[in-house]
Amino acid sequence: MAGCKLTSNITKTNCQYSIAGVKAVYLFNYDSKHTYTIGADGVISAITLSGSDKAYKIDFINNTASFSDELAQNGNGGKYRTHTLNFSLSEYDYNMLNQGDALSLGTFTAVVVDKSGRVVMLGRNNGLNATAFNYASGAADADANGWTVTLAGTEKEIARLLESESVIAPVADETVVTP
Repeated sequence: MAGCKLTSNITKTNCQYSIAGVKAVYLFNYDSKHTYTIGADGVISAITLSGSDKAYKIDFINNTASFSDELAQNGNGGKYRTHTLNFSLSEYDYNMLNQGDALSLGTFTAVVVDKSGRVVMLGRNNGLNATAFNYASGAADADANGWTVTLAGTEKEIARLLESESVIAPVADETVVTP
């Protein structure tokens, strides 16, 4: 990290299509004992979870997932990042209810794959906690219904990139959490 001084030009290097949105979300329980291999470029090339921990892929409703990484400033002028992940889940059944308390009360690190192929880690240093886990039935026939989940956390770095989605594969559970 270069500190507080720019060290190079900021240029647009891609001349290609870019699609907004998220195509995959993986969550794993936050633990300060997890380790990450970070290259000289700041990109994560490997994840090692402590013990028998696994990452779980979340099967969210299409076009409902998004994330943000926002700069915030406290009253004393200190700066930090707020990482936020939003997604919606469709089912209201026992499988969902069994995971609901964990999503509501747990602390997580997230790996998000966007529709342009970028892979980003949120909550690496401090984790993400639920700020919303709400169900709405909708009123009219065409209304959306399901669980709205928002996970947020305070971090001391911009969300790091992963080399590719294959970095999460060795620690990902084969079972998809399908609400």
